[in-house]
Amino acid sequence: MNFKDLKEEIPEIFEKVKMDVKRVLKKHRSGLTLGLVKMGMYKGGFIGGLHVSPGTDIYMNETALKILLQKQPQHIVRAYTYHILLHEYIHSLGVLDENDCRDVTLKVSKQLFKKGDPALILAEKGIGAFFPDLNFIYAPPELNPRGLTVDYIKDFDKESLSYFS
Repeated sequence: MNFKDLKEEIPEIFEKVKMDVKRVLKKHRSGLTLGLVKMGMYKGGFIGGLHVSPGTDIYMNETALKILLQKQPQHIVRAYTYHILLHEYIHSLGVLDENDCRDVTLKVSKQLFKKGDPALILAEKGIGAFFPDLNFIYAPPELNPRGLTVDYIKDFDKESLSYFS
């Protein structure tokens, strides 16, 4: 799988996230957008995703996705993408505290996935679980403290498409 293929799959992965959350938590939200941003990765960790409340944007770290695509098989990349979208979607539902959001993400994941599933491993161990070596620093040269370039995913939240037709 390449980055272009993953970008095309992301809306379908998000639809699964929304269905799963509705089934487990009985909560739902539409009208969200997803932007991919080169946030970089730094020694000891990185930001996988971000939702700023009360907004409608979810951001994913493009840098992490591209590195994962190079180092891991497709099912791990999909599980990671699912996990980040799940976590940020739960934030968008009003779970603003980071620790609470991690707990709810783990609760949902435990109800959906069997032991050993990569999505459950991510919920249990954190987003660095499938990055074999976080002892590196990568900051894209275009990283600008005044703002980052956002690449929005087309047709991300399919449910909200009718609002703009």
